[in-house]
Amino acid sequence: MQVAIIGAGPVGLISGLALAESGHGVRIFDPSTEKPKMSLALAESTLGMLSGLGIGEIPGEDLTEIHISERAVPGSAVLSASELGFARFGRVVCSHAVESALGKVALRWVEPKTVAQIRARGAQTPPQVVLDDGEQVTPDLVILADGGRSPLTESLGFVAQRRPFDRTAVLGRVHMSRPILGRAYERFVGTGPLALLPLSGGLYGFVWSLTPSVATALANDREALVAHLQDAMDPALGEVSLATEPVLIPLVERWIDQPYRPGVLVLGNGAQTIHPVAGQGMNLALRGVSRLIDSLDDGPVDVSVQQAFADWRLDRDRTRFASSALEALFDVPTLWRRVGTAVGMSVFDQSRVLKRRLAMAGMGLLS
Repeated sequence: MQVAIIGAGPVGLISGLALAESGHGVRIFDPSTEKPKMSLALAESTLGMLSGLGIGEIPGEDLTEIHISERAVPGSAVLSASELGFARFGRVVCSHAVESALGKVALRWVEPKTVAQIRARGAQTPPQVVLDDGEQVTPDLVILADGGRSPLTESLGFVAQRRPFDRTAVLGRVHMSRPILGRAYERFVGTGPLALLPLSGGLYGFVWSLTPSVATALANDREALVAHLQDAMDPALGEVSLATEPVLIPLVERWIDQPYRPGVLVLGNGAQTIHPVAGQGMNLALRGVSRLIDSLDDGPVDVSVQQAFADWRLDRDRTRFASSALEALFDVPTLWRRVGTAVGMSVFDQSRVLKRRLAMAGMGLLS
């Protein structure tokens, strides 16, 4: 089978590599060379997939602990990989390191060309990709992995459902003077969830959900941002200093109910954009890629795509709900909610069964 992939980000590159390893012909089109630098929490399922494709250990830091807490609420919960019987929960890496590792084996399929138009499969015609240099490609399947703002996706008539959070994410990196090896944080600080991911050597990636006005004000005032981060973080980590300029991203949950047409499939952020607090967006997309690879030998390509999506849809809906619920739940400032959180956190911290189940869900190991 011949496959054309639009987009050479991590999802597009991994999809291409996995398809090529399965014996399919692959061409990847992406004219851009510079992509934003993101901190990625690769789940154990993603690391296993990369290992199976011949991708070695990517520079970063193994994730061995997750500390969950809320400011001004007693109690916290700690998920420890070793206590739950795992070597690690995953690995935190830079997106550029992922693309570099993938590029060494997948770059042969990437062509720096712009796609001008895509046509779905017709009754008598195959899918078609029209490049801006006039070349026309007629693969068996077109995969769109070029992000959530793709004009190509919209041109094919895909309509995305949207649910704004009325929040803006502040993303960046910080240095901590007393880093704790392998420990990530999910911290609820009254303004919105703050996720802190260890990258290596005291460098952490952070994602902080805030009201748009507060996010904008902090992004424009480095001293204020550092002060607020210092106040929000675990004192055990020591002093905070910014390592990169902050980036603002409006938070909107977005998904396409049926992300395929005859001969065309949308993957990654184009098919669904979920709340970043749990760091599951890329891992979720790659679990969908695994389903697709497993299904392609079962029948005609369009039937295989539909079956793969049907098998993966429960995973997508469950992950979307869990990620969004954290923002909504901790946004309730009432006393009863805080008391309930304190009690629930205490019960959860004492339950190895609940901890292990949550860990396995985050690792992508639940069916």
